[in-house]
Amino acid sequence: MKVVIFTQNTMASIVATRRILQKNSNKVKAIVLASQIKGDSFKAQAKIAYKLIQKSSLSFFTYKVIESKLYNILLAAHKFVGSKKYKNGRALTIEELAIKHNIPIIYCTNLSDEEFLHKINDIQPDYVLCLVAQILRKKVFTILGDKLINAHGSYLPEYRGAAQYIFYLANKDSQYGVTIHYMEPGLDTGDIIFQRRFNIPERWSVYDLHYAMSASFGDLLNEFLEGNNSKRTQQDHSKATETRMPTKEDMLSVRMNGKKLMRVKDFFTHI
Repeated sequence: MKVVIFTQNTMASIVATRRILQKNSNKVKAIVLASQIKGDSFKAQAKIAYKLIQKSSLSFFTYKVIESKLYNILLAAHKFVGSKKYKNGRALTIEELAIKHNIPIIYCTNLSDEEFLHKINDIQPDYVLCLVAQILRKKVFTILGDKLINAHGSYLPEYRGAAQYIFYLANKDSQYGVTIHYMEPGLDTGDIIFQRRFNIPERWSVYDLHYAMSASFGDLLNEFLEGNNSKRTQQDHSKATETRMPTKEDMLSVRMNGKKLMRVKDFFTHI
């Protein structure tokens, strides 16, 4: 099996990508490093960011910026001091991982760009593993067909949509789920390959949960790459529930439930 990975420089994507490359780098033909926010210029990206804040909340947007910026700063610090984690590969950036494993890296601002998609098709991957937040347009599915595989942070069809880790803690759930599934134009509606539930410890912050979920993405995608548990099951759409971009009230619910968004120690505990 040969795959292309769509990823980005966010904490969740870096953690999941690293897990895959640590075990199955020989199966990765290329890494596509996408912009977190679509747009060919700072002005275009700023407009999209503003729209996202309007749909969600400034508190969630600020959390996401801090989460990924601090994680990338931490990776840079490990490189600067030459830490043990940096030397053994546990604190490498996506670019450094690509160099280490001799995998070509492709930079992309818009994953729905038709010219870019035909270039991916020319690579002839068996599958494209998606670890990105960019919304994919219909042309992506037309051109890449049934090759798109997603790791979603819920036990589908529960919690279709964005930022599931916020709603797990806002709703006082005791478990989180991860589903590996085929992608289609609908909102997380594609056929399930396999899925698993995990317990949420009482002491976890939002960052703890999101990091654990990201590691689970990588681990379960490794199982897929190694041919374990591979099957195709249609979702029971009648049981579907959906999340949304977290509002100010959603973020407040997390804190009212006694949960921290992030703690300083989280960035040193998780790498």
